[in-house]
Amino acid sequence: MLCYVTRPDAVVMEVEVDAKANGEDCLNQVCRRLGIIEVDYFGLQFSGTKGENLWLNLRNRISQQMDGLAPFRMKLKVKFFVEPHLILQEQTRNLFFLHIKEDLLAGHLQCSSEQAVELSALLAQMEFGDYNQNTASYKYQEICMKDLEPAILERITTKHKCLEGISQASAEYQVLQIVSTLESYGVEWHAVRDSEGQKLLIGIGPDGISICKEDFSPINRITYPVIQMATQSGKNVYLTITKESGDSLVLLFKVISTRAASGLYRAITETHAFYRCDTVTNAVMMQYSRDLKGHLASFFLNDNINVGKKYVFDIRRTSKEVYDHSRRALYNAGIVDMVQRTDNSEPSSPLKKSESNLNCNSCEGLSCQKTKALQEKLRKLKEAMLCMLCCEEEINSTFCPCGHMVCCERCATQLQSCPVCRASVEHVQHVFFPTRTSLLNLTVI
Repeated sequence: MLCYVTRPDAVVMEVEVDAKANGEDCLNQVCRRLGIIEVDYFGLQFSGTKGENLWLNLRNRISQQMDGLAPFRMKLKVKFFVEPHLILQEQTRNLFFLHIKEDLLAGHLQCSSEQAVELSALLAQMEFGDYNQNTASYKYQEICMKDLEPAILERITTKHKCLEGISQASAEYQVLQIVSTLESYGVEWHAVRDSEGQKLLIGIGPDGISICKEDFSPINRITYPVIQMATQSGKNVYLTITKESGDSLVLLFKVISTRAASGLYRAITETHAFYRCDTVTNAVMMQYSRDLKGHLASFFLNDNINVGKKYVFDIRRTSKEVYDHSRRALYNAGIVDMVQRTDNSEPSSPLKKSESNLNCNSCEGLSCQKTKALQEKLRKLKEAMLCMLCCEEEINSTFCPCGHMVCCERCATQLQSCPVCRASVEHVQHVFFPTRTSLLNLTVI
């Protein structure tokens, strides 16, 4: 099955997946080709029959979600925005920037005049290079929605001249730093109507829900702690919130289609879980929505049976878990090979700084060879001490009576036979194996 995935830089990628592939298979293949490990920040978006923007559920089949026949057309977009210093890869940061630039020029991000001046100068530096009076063109009017007056033009020109020699990656990082301070950073907007039929925009962001008019002028802001419950029924989404008096208030939002209502409901729950929770619970990971088949099965078997059409919330990790997972994956895979910088500037993240110290050009060739050999031994040592099932936790359990030690305690307790010799497991014994950290401390000079 062929899928056409459009990147934020307008490049279309041809992705070939199995006919029964899930959305996750397509996204992983795209990110693998782009060299991106921080996959959890991204999603695939497509247009519904009524023009609504919908996120592809990564854990369901592609063919069951999209209308028509293959090839299917989707867009690679940032689904969850984080602070720039938490982004570990240059590729990820570049896609964040391209998405932010598109939102800026579309007027979706409201900023002050001073911020618009700085952003205009940075965008001009990236597009045209160092200041030149014949080529400099500024995006102030698109960013700030105001006319470019002579005084403002002079301020932008002054800023642009000060950026001489700055690299593309550094300019992108500065843009992200400025935009990340805006209230609308990372907010996903949905067009709705209230109970009286008035057109509104609902913004789902890291800190709560913003209710605005069509011109983005704010009406109300709801923080996550005051939201008691979110439910969906057909084309309607209901929010039950707690007022200052302690009473409950139900807000009704009507959207263009049932699928759009489902997208709004999922956006509220997934965004809250990603930014506000420490981990994604199993109850969220394993949710099902019952179709007719599921309801009939529950009548005859039991109410907890996992039969029916999957309606899982499309989130596997929270923002904290994504950062930790990415650091571990980059470290295990070798960050020098995974992160490709397009300029000669100093790496911005602490992880890259530590890696750059290992690859100095001042040491002799023989010393570098010994260092590389030691690094390879350490990498193999780390891999050997990881659980062979989850590949995340360290080995700390043994199967009795066979005595094989290949799993962590969480995975070992779920097995009835040893994965090495297939012997029956009578019980699992916790063992105090030397930790990976202690071994690394002994070997690293």
